[in-house]
Amino acid sequence: MTEILRFPALIFGFGVDRLRRLPGARLVAPSTKWIARLLLLTAVVLTLLWAAEVSPQRISLADLTAGKLGQFQSWIIVSGELGDEPGTTESVYAYRLTDPAAPNAYLDVRSPSIQSLGWTTVSGRIEGGRDGVPEGYVWSARLDADAQLAGELPPPWTAIALAGLAFAIILARRSRYPMFVGEPPMDVPPAMRRLRVSVRSDAAGRAATLAGATLSFEDSEPGAASLSITGARPVPVRLHSAFTRIDVGRIRTLTSSQPALRVRSDADDLVLVFAAPRERDATFAALHAETQLRRQPQTSRATG
Repeated sequence: MTEILRFPALIFGFGVDRLRRLPGARLVAPSTKWIARLLLLTAVVLTLLWAAEVSPQRISLADLTAGKLGQFQSWIIVSGELGDEPGTTESVYAYRLTDPAAPNAYLDVRSPSIQSLGWTTVSGRIEGGRDGVPEGYVWSARLDADAQLAGELPPPWTAIALAGLAFAIILARRSRYPMFVGEPPMDVPPAMRRLRVSVRSDAAGRAATLAGATLSFEDSEPGAASLSITGARPVPVRLHSAFTRIDVGRIRTLTSSQPALRVRSDADDLVLVFAAPRERDATFAALHAETQLRRQPQTSRATG
């Protein structure tokens, strides 16, 4: 199930990686965080304008009888059975609106235009009847109908689209492809020799570029290793320090999965890719030796 849930994120990261390879993408990349903020700000302003716009509330006659109309809402849209009512004049047409779901309730509708009789929908300003009545009691109110049926205010689709685009940009800035997926290491003996690995920089969301490297434990102190990248100077790798942290997992693409360690530091984030999970876990065990050495004196004192 976890793999199924992770697949959409993998597809998203793949798409973002393809966009980062387009011509001019590197020129736009530094501005994306400001673009996302501007989009969010615009979405908030549009949402506030939408919320301030006056619009009718769709409500049933039964809800009106129960007093469910908002305190500051008087413009409503209501459906029911519309019939003629005495009181029609040259300028105003009188109707009565009822609903089988509310047998003891009706609306006295006054309209400046002729309305369709039978089951219909009307909109207008309601007068009275706001408090509702107990079940079984008669309820009535007056509705000054609109000349034309008013429509409900549609959702703020533009604001929603802009906010969605902003969050997509934020997620894209944080996405990495290939994707690193954490998994617990196996309990294996620590590495004591040189290991051939592939290494790439994971900083700034750049496209993955693997380079050959050698990870050596022969001349390093416990809990540390020397990483020699082809064509570059050796880089010390330490698990427990104020500036470095190592995660165990796999590098996932759409077509492959490789065991890897992610080395996080202030200077850069490096991903070390191994040929087999055992080599990865042996490397982690060797880098974990520093923790074991720190715990050993405490264990000895507790035994004594």
